[in-house]
Amino acid sequence: FSPPFRVLFGPSQPPASGTFLNSFGCQSIGLERAMFTSTTTRSAASAILSASSRRSTNSVAASLTSSLTTRSSKCSASSIQRYMSTSSSSSSSDDDKHNTPASFSSDRMKTDARYATTVDVPESVLSSKGTEADEQFNIRGKFLEGRAAYLDMSATTPLDPRVLDAMAPHMIGSYGNPHSRTHQYGWDSERATETARAQVASLIGASPKEVIFTSGATESNNLSIKGAAHFYGKSKKNKRHVITTQTEHKCVLDSCRSLESEGYDVTYLPVERATGRINLTDLQNAMRDDTILVSVMAVNNEIGTLQPIAEIGKMCRERKILFHCDAAQMLGKLPIDVNEMNIDLMSMSGHKVYGPKGIGGLYVRRRPRVRLEPLFSGGGQERGLRSGTLSHFLCVGFGAACELASKEMVHDREWVE
Repeated sequence: FSPPFRVLFGPSQPPASGTFLNSFGCQSIGLERAMFTSTTTRSAASAILSASSRRSTNSVAASLTSSLTTRSSKCSASSIQRYMSTSSSSSSSDDDKHNTPASFSSDRMKTDARYATTVDVPESVLSSKGTEADEQFNIRGKFLEGRAAYLDMSATTPLDPRVLDAMAPHMIGSYGNPHSRTHQYGWDSERATETARAQVASLIGASPKEVIFTSGATESNNLSIKGAAHFYGKSKKNKRHVITTQTEHKCVLDSCRSLESEGYDVTYLPVERATGRINLTDLQNAMRDDTILVSVMAVNNEIGTLQPIAEIGKMCRERKILFHCDAAQMLGKLPIDVNEMNIDLMSMSGHKVYGPKGIGGLYVRRRPRVRLEPLFSGGGQERGLRSGTLSHFLCVGFGAACELASKEMVHDREWVE
């Protein structure tokens, strides 16, 4: 019921047979047909289905609590019990009315019938108790009971159920090619993609026209560094120098090494041992007339250092040098305004902000215009910078995650602190 998982469960009482589970979790439950979106939901559904025939809210709560305790660490069992008991005392006799936890507003629980789909589920799946491996985890060769706690949020975050709800209709219904502009299916997909683009842009204070969808931050970093170097390195100014730090993500460091093999000059700035931050004087001294780009990550993915992005951006703007920022670890956690920070290129990742994997973004400033050479050729999608058919449902998921982050960023940060 609280960050970082934001998982919703409930109904107030077991509804009649013939209703269904949707991708929000357990909005309504059917005895024969259900849609399962995760191990947690599948396990919870099994518990509820077995208890619902007895029409006992207490038995549902007990079964659900037991199931969640043994099969998942995503929800607090005591919270489930408290919520179910509260719902039972205040529920309506109407099976279609469900109580909502106080921490979630009604608009966040809004469910559209188009977003739900039913599938036949074999009885063997519903009655499965799970394997021994499901209930144990291995630490240095020793098996312990239960499930390991997940403490690797900088590597990836779980998919927010509300993000999945936004994606679902575009995976199974509105499946047109977003670049097909001659029929309704294509128009619907394009509209959804552009809405997602606007949601991402809003989170960083940019124009939707400045957001390019990519497969993730790794591709965005490669496109920023190699694309800028190749374009301006071949221009009349013949700039051939790039500045970065020694503690960047591997994809940034490898991109710079690739440029070195092509004859570019790269300066790797050290960081202070006590803080992990770069020395701005060292950066100033490293800037040259032929410097194309400065690439510095906003928040380090291993040690958590927050670099002085606004100050670096100001220095680069004064010297008319492009500033690229890898913001994969900053997006959705701290406020970002690309204009105030003077960022010209910024990499983003969907799965770091409770969105899906396989989708990311690149902010490319339009005024003054930043030019890049594409990494590969094709149909010229994404302003000619990233050819290939977009997976529009992944774009929708990324956009939904960014919109949720804009609304809940402050609350999440206060909760963590």
